[in-house]
Amino acid sequence: MQAYELMQMLDPLVGVAEATFFMNRGNELLGGDTPVAAIKAGRLADVERAVHAVAIEKGVFTEPWSPPGKRKK
Repeated sequence: MQAYELMQMLDPLVGVAEATFFMNRGNELLGGDTPVAAIKAGRLADVERAVHAVAIEKGVFTEPWSPPGKRKK
């Protein structure tokens, strides 16, 4: 379920195909592990940070990735 929720966050940022690719390829922010492997190892917070990095890279600053001070209350 956690991987699915992260895919839902990634989809509007990069599209379904790229989100699927992201989840299944090694990521240097995860020490070369895939996000799926990192989730299975209990490293959900690390994967969330990697997804956040994608949001920053794409210049997307909508909920839940708004910069501090710009988030809805």
